[in-house]
Amino acid sequence: MTTHAYSPLYLSKTSRAVGQMLHDAVLEFGLNGAEFLERFVQSGLARQIENGNPKYLAGKSGLELFLEVMEKTTGESRDADSVESYDRSPEYWVGWMLTHYQWYSGKTFKGILATVPYDELIGLYGTLHEADIQKCYEVMDAHFTDHESRLKTLRRHCGLTQEALAHESGVPLNTIRAYERKSKDLNKAQFDTVVRLAKALKCEIIELIG
Repeated sequence: MTTHAYSPLYLSKTSRAVGQMLHDAVLEFGLNGAEFLERFVQSGLARQIENGNPKYLAGKSGLELFLEVMEKTTGESRDADSVESYDRSPEYWVGWMLTHYQWYSGKTFKGILATVPYDELIGLYGTLHEADIQKCYEVMDAHFTDHESRLKTLRRHCGLTQEALAHESGVPLNTIRAYERKSKDLNKAQFDTVVRLAKALKCEIIELIG
């Protein structure tokens, strides 16, 4: 069972603010949605929300979030008039739903977007924007069930067999196989195990468990 980083009482406001942030980025300022969400992750604001920092859960509007993301990733301060009208655009919905799913699943924004990119999320708008949020959770969960594990993807990118990875990392072969077929959760592995796998794959730990 997932332990949520913050109370559901904050979820409504937080998801609206992230939705408004993405709406502003794309529709008011003309940015590419996928690229802006990368900035959102790079800025550290995504992590603040994942960790349940009250300053970001309830203390900032969507426009304020947008301006902070841009300042942290470009070094430039922007002046902008507050935009009050959010017409539940597809972009707004993506930010809103993404925040709900991050809270529900405990996955990182980076990890979610690596499996279900922005363009795919926009594509879900037509069928899901009027659906119950539980249906959205089910559809998103299915993407992760069907998607190969991060460990397998990274191992293949390195050109390693499971046996070679076991040799390089010192992690037992059967354990690696279990993580790759998702019968064991790598996110719940001992830290030392994750460190050894990341070192063998020459990647950051967050790339394995994010």
